[in-house]
Amino acid sequence: MVQLKPIVPVPPMRRDMDLIANRLPSTRDLAGRSIALAFDDGAGLVMELGEAALRWEAREPSGRVQAGEDAWDAVEIRPGIFFLDFAASDGRCAFSNVIDFNAGRALTVWNEVTGEGDSADLYEMLRPGRIVGMAGSYVPVAETRDLLGKRLYCEYSPEAALEHIYVNSKTIIWQWLLSPEALKYEVGIEAVTMWKIAEELYLISTRDQPPMELTLLIDLQQMRNVGRLFGYSPYGVLDRRVGATVTFLGKFDYPAGYLPG
Repeated sequence: MVQLKPIVPVPPMRRDMDLIANRLPSTRDLAGRSIALAFDDGAGLVMELGEAALRWEAREPSGRVQAGEDAWDAVEIRPGIFFLDFAASDGRCAFSNVIDFNAGRALTVWNEVTGEGDSADLYEMLRPGRIVGMAGSYVPVAETRDLLGKRLYCEYSPEAALEHIYVNSKTIIWQWLLSPEALKYEVGIEAVTMWKIAEELYLISTRDQPPMELTLLIDLQQMRNVGRLFGYSPYGVLDRRVGATVTFLGKFDYPAGYLPG
């Protein structure tokens, strides 16, 4: 006899697990630099990086300004391309930046937790922009459909690994492929946006409830990802860095005229 019950998934990134065992090493090569980003919607972000902390000022198109001095981390995913992230000292806003000095452009995931408890929400905006002072023509980072149908196995540590399936341009499905055994039947579906940084290099940002987002910079040449989880959990603000090895599991092929949205 089999009794069928609904699956109530708990996204893996919200569990108390090791999510950085396979993260690429950090670098301090940006220390001493001043980086100003001018976003296409009129917002701006200025970062002056010291060895341990950076001074930052973020300006929204409305004129609202936030500023602070906080710890930062950076990973050079490819020569001249950095994943640079930091959070405000109050823990309620965070910035995950892909800085591409080769192309003179950037893409920033701009997050802020609003409200408390059951009324908490997450303001999230992905902003492409140019690096101020860089020579050459500017071509903004754009959304992509390159990942549609792909299946990627992401192993963050011996205790946290899962499969990503890019169902369509706005949806991702994940499922566990590694122990603990009790989790192997859990799956989840989340909203996603996908952006092409360079050849075989993509940034994705997923959105979940309660208000939580995961940003990943995925390199399909060296088969690694690096990113950050940020949002509001039942226990308060959650902010964790992540990184994994990536294995390509295959791709769904669709008949002509039946491509996903």
